[in-house]
This record gives sequence, structure tokens and C-alpha cells, in this order.
Amino acid sequence: MAKFDLKDLKLDEVLDDFRSQASKRFDDVVGEGRSQARRAGGGHDDGALFSAFSVGLLAGAIVGAAVALLMTPVSGTDARRKISDQVDKMRSGVTAPDWDKTSGNGSPVSGTQPAPASPSTGL
Repeated sequence: MAKFDLKDLKLDEVLDDFRSQASKRFDDVVGEGRSQARRAGGGHDDGALFSAFSVGLLAGAIVGAAVALLMTPVSGTDARRKISDQVDKMRSGVTAPDWDKTSGNGSPVSGTQPAPASPSTGL
């Protein structure tokens, strides 16, 4: 009787082929199920949802701009003048904060916090 070796069957290749076919079939079934669920629930495809979102975003931006224009307490000329004055003050350094002497949270960098103690290296 001839000795039969499992390595001669090349089961790894067969199993890899089955895995790839099963994965492809699974993806197809899941995609088809999603489509059926959307149709059953009266849903729309992704393109329609993106279009509706884009239109809503644009409408919100237009409404927000209109409200901002209507609710502004000063005219455009006055607002531009005030902004220009503030920019000129900041450039000249009249009211510019001293950023180099603060830690970023409003507290001074030097002298307010104790230095950390160094660990002892004794054995």
C-alpha cells in the first residue's frame, strides 16, 4: 500500500480559495441586504443622502449669514473702522499682551511654581 501524505493534497491552497470565495459571497449578501432594507424602509441611496446634506448645509450657511447681517449692532463701515483700529494698535504694540512672560494660561512663567525635587540616587 502506498503511503499517503497530507502535504501532497495542498489543503492550504484549497482553504485559501474557499475563504476568498466565502468572503466575496458574504460581502455580496450584506450589500444586497442593506439595499433591501433601505428600499423596505423607504430610504434613499447614499448619493441622495449626500445631496440632501449638502443642500441643508448650504441653506444653513445662507440663513446664518442673513441673521448675522440683520443682527449686527453697527454698520459695515463702522465695523471695518473698528477692526482696522484694533489691527493698528496690535501692530504698534500699544495693547499687545506680553506673550513671552506668560505660560499660555495667564500665569507668569517664572517664580510661581517650585522647582521639582530631584530624586535621590543613593543605594
